[in-house]
Amino acid sequence: MYPRPTSFSQNMLFHKCPRCWYYKYVLKIPVVDDMSYADAGNVLHECMEEFHKGTITEIEPMKILFKKVWKGKGLEESFLKNRSDEWWLMVINGMQLDVKVSSTELKVFYPDIVGYIDALDTSTDEIRDWKSSKRRVENEEEYIHQLKLYSWLYLRKFGRIPKKATVHYLRYTGTKGELSFVPTEDDLLWVEQWHYAIRDKMDKIFAEKKVPDSGPCAMWCPYKNLDTTENDNVLSYDIYNLGHNIQIQGRIDNAINVVLSKKFSYELKNAFYMKKANRHARTTIEFWNPRKRQLPVGFLEGLKKTLYDYGKKFNKQVVINIKDMRPFDDTVVKMPEEFLNGVVLRDYQTEAVEAFIKNKVGILELGTGAGKTEIAIETVRRLGHKTLFIVDKIELLRQTKERMESALGIPIGQIGQSINDIQDITVATVQTLRKNIRNYASYLKTIRFVIFDETHKVAAKSYFDLSKYLLNTEYRLGISGTAYRDDGNDMMITSIVGGIKYDLSSSVLISRGWLVKPTIQFIKNYMTEEQIKLIDIVLKDGLINETEQYPVYYGGFISNNNIRNDIVRKLVLENEGKKILILTKLVAHGECLQSVIPGSQYLYGATSKKDRAEMFEQFSKGDLNVLVSTISIFAEGIDIPRLDVVINASANKGEVKTIQVLGRVLRKLEGKENAKYIDFEDPHQFFRVASLARKRAFRKEGHNIEVIEYGKI
Repeated sequence: MYPRPTSFSQNMLFHKCPRCWYYKYVLKIPVVDDMSYADAGNVLHECMEEFHKGTITEIEPMKILFKKVWKGKGLEESFLKNRSDEWWLMVINGMQLDVKVSSTELKVFYPDIVGYIDALDTSTDEIRDWKSSKRRVENEEEYIHQLKLYSWLYLRKFGRIPKKATVHYLRYTGTKGELSFVPTEDDLLWVEQWHYAIRDKMDKIFAEKKVPDSGPCAMWCPYKNLDTTENDNVLSYDIYNLGHNIQIQGRIDNAINVVLSKKFSYELKNAFYMKKANRHARTTIEFWNPRKRQLPVGFLEGLKKTLYDYGKKFNKQVVINIKDMRPFDDTVVKMPEEFLNGVVLRDYQTEAVEAFIKNKVGILELGTGAGKTEIAIETVRRLGHKTLFIVDKIELLRQTKERMESALGIPIGQIGQSINDIQDITVATVQTLRKNIRNYASYLKTIRFVIFDETHKVAAKSYFDLSKYLLNTEYRLGISGTAYRDDGNDMMITSIVGGIKYDLSSSVLISRGWLVKPTIQFIKNYMTEEQIKLIDIVLKDGLINETEQYPVYYGGFISNNNIRNDIVRKLVLENEGKKILILTKLVAHGECLQSVIPGSQYLYGATSKKDRAEMFEQFSKGDLNVLVSTISIFAEGIDIPRLDVVINASANKGEVKTIQVLGRVLRKLEGKENAKYIDFEDPHQFFRVASLARKRAFRKEGHNIEVIEYGKI
């Protein structure tokens, strides 16, 4: 039988990791551990004890005591040497609490357990505990657990259940500084059973004298290196989070190096052709830096899994200790209790928010129309940290800023469109940040939460360069309807923002009634064989060896094809009165269509800021019913709930853009029952392949497709 009384901390250590408990309390193996935080907490407790005993009740003598005890514990030489004001402020906060205390640091001792209750009042049966830590969900649970145990000890000593138990977070004042609950008989029965169950397990392990298995605390266990020096079957690693990068320390032999190099690298999609053109071309993207032992921060979970898998393969135990070296900005942004614009989150939106907050780094992949912006805003509201929301289009900048201000009722900053207004919550274009990156370096270090809109764009070099300046970002959120790349650069996305933590396709959202079910139509056989041959002959005229060139054929079969363009015009006339968006790839193609479609307007990259804003406003909410635009502008992110019909005249190939384009028309609105997407099954081999790719993308998302003969539309 284990011969000594335990405490809450000892029980909790056993609960988390029996092996760590065994090393510390049975084998009594000493460890080198920095006790600065514990010592600072003891300074706080000593000051509070003297105050409630009535020995010292004034500020000045209390400060003298505080400095004396702080110095006596060697904290002036510790890494907390410049932070004594934090703990002194906690002492002041504690002295200003309006609480009645009859006894402090009460020791309750029994052969099986001992506990020290920080403060209690036996006349009202209240117990209290002073805490110097920051308030977080995980420590709330543990502290309530601790006070339930102390309430049980109070019952054993005084024969009464406390009427109230309170945790005082002395870093704060007001409601945030107090966590109270009323212990019940069920609470005390549960904690009693928990304590004795742990004691029984301790007795068994102590009797067997066998080192038990480790638990989840292996990441922080102070004995993590014990077996590394004495047991070749254990691999122990420290992973340091440095901001943009993570660095690993531990035994990295050649075999593990090879594994890490292969795991965290990929070949470019067009590597074969690049090598054919230049045999010295660099076609492999490598993230693992063996000299510095570093990886981008988004690979943290992947690195842990790789090390665990390696250990499993060679029958070795792997112990990983995460050390976060980032000094987070402590700014607390005051947030409303709920959205001020009346928006109520859907169940899946709440699930997505909680999934991200739990993981801290990752992607939420939700079908277009799922309300990704609302999910991002709710995450901002819940965290209340200094936040940067990154977009890549001016329309998204304006739209996101307006929606955040409407929901949160606080000033939202803007970086972009010639405006440099930094607030605690700021929306910015990646182009402006990257262009002036050195000027924003100090600001970027203060960001604790960053959101990457349209995450599939994050693979661009501009985002990777920006990530290098986000050194103290605890939370990294990527949101997209298609969190993958057509060019195969998916791993680049992961390097910056991690993997997918929650996903929900548009087909599921449609089945649940959140989005409108679309009618997807592809028009085929709109040209006769003679017409196709005639264009082919005209396009090859004058070409050396009659080699088919994509740009030339795009003009002949797509942008300058009068037959195809006239079909677009007729489709608009057949859907008169509806909101119609026509998408093109080339500016000249858009100009051509706008010229033959009455009442339409054309929005493209060179459209002035003023005209662009007015045009977008009129199309979203006004009388403009037909808008021609380039696919690069409207494929992603822009929200137009009133949109009825999308005509994709661009002949694009990429699956990502295809899914995003469909998403423009799926959003639900009162009275809106139909959503139509119209496309072309183009004849020439260049464009037939692209048509098949678009249809394949829709089928992968679970959508039905109608292929209609021209003339039967």
